Amino acid sequence: MSKKTSNIVPQVSRLESFLDSSQMVENPISVFEKYRKEHGPTFMFYFGGTRRTLVTTDPEIIQHVLKDNQNNYNKSDIQVKRMAEFQGQGLLNSHGEYWLKQRRLLSKGFTHSHLTKLLPIQTDVLNDFMIAFEKHAIKGSIDIHHEMVKFTLRSIGKSLFGNGMKDDDIDMLGATISNIQEFMVKQIVQPYLIPWFRISGETDKFQKIRIEADQLIMAYVDQRRKEESKYADMLQILLEIPYNTGELMTDDQVMIETLQLLVAGNETSSNVLSWTFYLLAKHPEYINKIREEIEVVFGKEKIDYAGLHKLDLTVNVLDEAMRLYPPFWMIDRVALNDDDINGIHISKDTMVVPYIYGVHHNAAIWNNPENFDPSRFDKINKGNRHSFAHIPFGGGPRVCIGQNMAMMQILLVLMTVVRKYDFKLSEDEAIGINPMMILRPNGPIKLEFKAI
Repeated sequence: MSKKTSNIVPQVSRLESFLDSSQMVENPISVFEKYRKEHGPTFMFYFGGTRRTLVTTDPEIIQHVLKDNQNNYNKSDIQVKRMAEFQGQGLLNSHGEYWLKQRRLLSKGFTHSHLTKLLPIQTDVLNDFMIAFEKHAIKGSIDIHHEMVKFTLRSIGKSLFGNGMKDDDIDMLGATISNIQEFMVKQIVQPYLIPWFRISGETDKFQKIRIEADQLIMAYVDQRRKEESKYADMLQILLEIPYNTGELMTDDQVMIETLQLLVAGNETSSNVLSWTFYLLAKHPEYINKIREEIEVVFGKEKIDYAGLHKLDLTVNVLDEAMRLYPPFWMIDRVALNDDDINGIHISKDTMVVPYIYGVHHNAAIWNNPENFDPSRFDKINKGNRHSFAHIPFGGGPRVCIGQNMAMMQILLVLMTVVRKYDFKLSEDEAIGINPMMILRPNGPIKLEFKAI
């Protein structure tokens, strides 16, 4: 059924890959896991039976592609063309000097000092959220994924646009993002259907809702341009801070970058939180341990940014949740020139997929990888692993720019809920995965909460 290529990489044939297309739409991880177990950490696959792709869970190869020789690897058409079609060209899907220019400017919004300024905004959003959450908790089970999407949408929306952004507008953007992402995934795993999507009007339908989202964001940009007040949000930074050349971002650039940050930020935080609550409900002994740690670190004191990073056990729990359910379950790159790593030849134009979910579940790296064990991330254990064995936010120069902001959001919510509630699963059923652009649960995660 399978054969070896001349460079000793196991190969899944074009026919096998094509026959897997429908399953790739439903759950690409199930396909990659099948071949990882059959062929080992690195194998050749063909997206839609056409796109030659090296899929790897080898930390050495991943480090080489994302860091050591990253100049030879650009993001693939998955992001450069498919994402740009609906989100424009911004930090997440650009390269070279433009990418570096955008990265340097946007990074100013994720410094320690700026995140400290954002903390009150996020706390206000959380306080409002908890009022509604407490009313729902009294009535019965709650779909925690639905609740986390609501919270993170508002938290990211207010962090980007300030308190002036209306909740209805945030909800509209969230629905648009979700619908477009599902369509983008179809194009990625079934590229041969792209012409049909265009002929049938499917592409135009999603372009229409994309344009409506763009217009909504542009209205907030226009409004801010006219105001004299200053705000501690990302929009203010993008409008005010110049590039090294002295020029400012155009309104179109501001719109694209805020939209991309909204997409990435909401999806990342909401899904990490959902999976963390799910795992804690299955392992309630850690709820008490986290609660005790919060009391030691903060007591009755006000929560501050520095204190969040003293929650060692809580951060270990989050790291383990992101190992089992990494938000970025894969990354895509394309080789600009021929390359060699660990005896494997990567020819020019080959797509390379650092398959993060596979790395995080690799028994050669992790003992009993399907078990939930936060002690894996104790300081004494971290030094024994490859630095690219745990990369939930990616790695190298293009590591997720908002990871510190995401951790701040996640820790705030987790602390607030654990301080007030014990919780358990409403039904003792395993929750499956839904690998979109970010790794989602494949259905509701229903929890029951009890005030302590």
